[in-house]
Amino acid sequence: MEQIKKVLYSFSSLRKIGILSLMMSFCSTAAFAQFTVKGKILDEFGEGIIGANILEKGTTNGTVTDLDGNYSLSISNSQGTILQFSFIGYNTKEETVNGRNTINVTLDPSVVNLGEVVAIGYGTQTRREITGSVANISEENFNKGVTRDAADLLQGKVAGLVINMGTGDVGGNPTIRLRGTSTIQKDNGPFIVIDGVPGGDMSTVSPQDIESISVLKDASSAAIYGSRSAGGVILITTKRGSGSKTLVSYDGYVAMSNIAKKPDLFTASEWRQYVKDNALDGSVYDQYGADTDWVDEITRTAISHNHAISMSGGGSKNNYRASFTYLNREGVLRDNGMERYSFRFQFQQRAINDRLRIGLTGSNTITDRDNFRGGNFVLAYNMLPVYPVKLSDGSYFDTLEYDQGNPVRNQDLNTDKYKNQYFFGNGDISFTIIDGLDIKSNLYKSRRTENRSQYNNSETQAGRDNNGWAQKEDKVWDKQLMEWTANYNTAIGELHKLDVMAGYSWERNDYSFARVANRDFVTDMLGSDNLQAGQGLRPTDVESQRNMNKLISFFGRAHYSYAEKYMVTATIRRDGSSKFGANHKWGIFPSASAAWGISQESFMKDVSWVNDLKLRVGYGVTGNQDGLDPYKSLELYGSNGTYYDNGSWLTAYKINQNANPNLKWEETAMLNVGVDFTLFNGRLNGTVEWYEKNTKDMLYKYNVPTPPYLHNEMMANVGDMKNTGVEMAFTVDAVRTKDFNWTTSLNLAYNKNEITRLSNDIYTADRILIGDAWIRGGSSNTTHVLETGYPVGQFYGWKCLGIGEDGHYIMQDTNDDGQISEEDRTYIGAAYPDWTFGWNNTFSYKKWDMSVFIRGSIGNDVLNHMRMAYAQSGYLIGANALNDPLTFQLKQVPEYSSYYVEDASYARLDNMSIGYTFDTKKLGWIDRARVYVTGQNLFVITGYKGLDPEVDFTRNEGAAPGVQDREFYPKNRTFSVGVSLSF
Repeated sequence: MEQIKKVLYSFSSLRKIGILSLMMSFCSTAAFAQFTVKGKILDEFGEGIIGANILEKGTTNGTVTDLDGNYSLSISNSQGTILQFSFIGYNTKEETVNGRNTINVTLDPSVVNLGEVVAIGYGTQTRREITGSVANISEENFNKGVTRDAADLLQGKVAGLVINMGTGDVGGNPTIRLRGTSTIQKDNGPFIVIDGVPGGDMSTVSPQDIESISVLKDASSAAIYGSRSAGGVILITTKRGSGSKTLVSYDGYVAMSNIAKKPDLFTASEWRQYVKDNALDGSVYDQYGADTDWVDEITRTAISHNHAISMSGGGSKNNYRASFTYLNREGVLRDNGMERYSFRFQFQQRAINDRLRIGLTGSNTITDRDNFRGGNFVLAYNMLPVYPVKLSDGSYFDTLEYDQGNPVRNQDLNTDKYKNQYFFGNGDISFTIIDGLDIKSNLYKSRRTENRSQYNNSETQAGRDNNGWAQKEDKVWDKQLMEWTANYNTAIGELHKLDVMAGYSWERNDYSFARVANRDFVTDMLGSDNLQAGQGLRPTDVESQRNMNKLISFFGRAHYSYAEKYMVTATIRRDGSSKFGANHKWGIFPSASAAWGISQESFMKDVSWVNDLKLRVGYGVTGNQDGLDPYKSLELYGSNGTYYDNGSWLTAYKINQNANPNLKWEETAMLNVGVDFTLFNGRLNGTVEWYEKNTKDMLYKYNVPTPPYLHNEMMANVGDMKNTGVEMAFTVDAVRTKDFNWTTSLNLAYNKNEITRLSNDIYTADRILIGDAWIRGGSSNTTHVLETGYPVGQFYGWKCLGIGEDGHYIMQDTNDDGQISEEDRTYIGAAYPDWTFGWNNTFSYKKWDMSVFIRGSIGNDVLNHMRMAYAQSGYLIGANALNDPLTFQLKQVPEYSSYYVEDASYARLDNMSIGYTFDTKKLGWIDRARVYVTGQNLFVITGYKGLDPEVDFTRNEGAAPGVQDREFYPKNRTFSVGVSLSF
């Protein structure tokens, strides 16, 4: 027995020794497989760069430099491994290890890094190789301060991209136009793509999660997205984790906002003086001894705050990033605000020698919003300043006068609440079959829900006519997407480079809507949460609907480059959409572009002041199907009153939409010519471009005869439009010293729009009068015209030569017939600007940094509807008015005319920020700490007499833009204080 124990003990010892030897052998092998490279990264002054990136090319294995610019990185191959060294504001450098243990690198400053990788449709390219018109804005150039989404970050930064926020509503959506308006029917602006997923929503990505934004301007770069890219494409790339190290970041700010410019209404003392000067009896109104500024009463100093925290990291085979952002933003209007919670995560894993890559992305955005009532502005402008908000007994003061009522009571007792949720999940898997050939599959699912609850209290101006009114709405948008792409890239020798991509996409979009309303409530206590208690239900109070559309696409792109000197790109996409008519289910969208790297030619070698010079030419065809709702090509029935049958009243139906099997996408063809340059060792760089954009087969609803048609309107593809323009962007590295740097950037864009056709042999509409300028006591007039030879946004009305001594308008008799009539209306202004510009300056002095951004437009007109409505004495003294010279001069009911169409050219100090970055060298637990102060919308230089020259562009689905409504929500001036921390 003892012998057996000795044998077992010996075997056990040998096993342990064997395992230990095997582990030592494995560790030894692993140790020999690892090779450590050390070194230092310096700037142009020989100073170590803190936080520079070192990456093993083709992997996620990397690190960053320490406080002295030193780094250390373990790699698997001591010979062929290529290391990439990069830092913001400097050219990226690559070094092959070739057995070296120490590699020191000096980075060269560059305003534009020609080796920078830029996102394009379904892929990336270096800036030097791009042949289309692509503008890329990275994080360091984003707008600062209070921002909600990518539009706020981009506003004014890209030549030709106009982002217009025509209201102070914190929950409002901006209007975005790229290279002019592209259609007269629902111009939704550029197509949004987020991390390669087409059809995204900007509101789902917090500004703190965005790394860069690419704008595909011309058709040659946007045609890869086919029938949805006529308005251009905006590609948003979010931040990813890095294998360099684990990073925890926090960014937060607190902001304060006030109305930037208030309407100058009569104050109580001015109203009383007016009554006295005009020998009027105001006693019936002025019996409360009040002095009320109604605009002040419905507004406030708004406090907002934002908190964003993220964690990222990874290893040589994986990376991850997760973030959470909370935004609480008050509007300056007391009943306007927004609260948003955003969660986002991203994970990627590599396997099988990095040939297999699996990525997962998820996002959930929850938004609660209090929607303002524009009618409260009408009340605040009309209510007399001698009326009190509340009477001496604490009850609300109110009046039943026309367009009057207590707006504070409306705000306190009425509700209009939105609850939105947007969830999506995205999974992608990519596999490298052979070197250079990748196949990728992308699966995406999203659901967006919106719930709206409204209640107008029976005691308020908004609810008294209905004795209380309630409504609930529910909307659901579902999207499913599956895409497959194959990408092959290869280098033939040292001069030739080929990149080929092919793909397939399947997409389904579902939408459903339900609404129910009621009125005449016994009590207001339950608001909209007890709809069945209302006694005034009507047949039109209950509504529901649903629609669905599908899109199937095949697409491909080929890019060839010879020595970075001659580059050619060709793309094609074939879209099949269920929205289109039976005769046009499929559309083809081709494009081609070429670039000549002039600076790479031998005859340029001795031109030392030219660092890069490239000529680009591109032509392509894109489409627009956004203006076409599902089922518009089909014959549809709709309700049409009731009829009596067999003792019951039943709903009657009739055809309310004619079938049109020829309905199809709008088609936009664009020719683009551009020159990119970098001069004087990178101190000056820029782009100059010319384009011509022709849109044909524009969608519009035309009147048709009945019979032969059963309905009197019909959607059809008829119109044509042309946009021609020039864009320029310049960046000057004006001063660069060890302690002080100054960089200035200017972008300019000119665009001319013209409708070239509105009719054909079947559908005729050479002149379409649209818009509205309703005034109390006057007739309603159209404000704009759609007409061949004129731009979209053309104002059309009477030309006023001034105000006569009798207080009446002096209208021009345009046709010289001795009277002023409808025939005297003419062209009196244009809403869209001739020029737009943005001018940015950034300064740094040691640890201080500062940015100043000015943007504006030249040549745009605005209809000052507020002045037309309130600068009159006709309803004084029973209603308030603007303290404007026109109020004292005008002695007739206001009429729409050129008198109120004003030049609204402007320059706005849009953003100014000052920050300080602390020296954290002595702290081992914090990488970066920065505090900053930002001011937004600080002042506006303009001759426009209204509240703000930048107004909404969406009236009449964008066909009648440029009107400052009488319900205009004034914009804000905002100051914020924030901190950015990285651990």
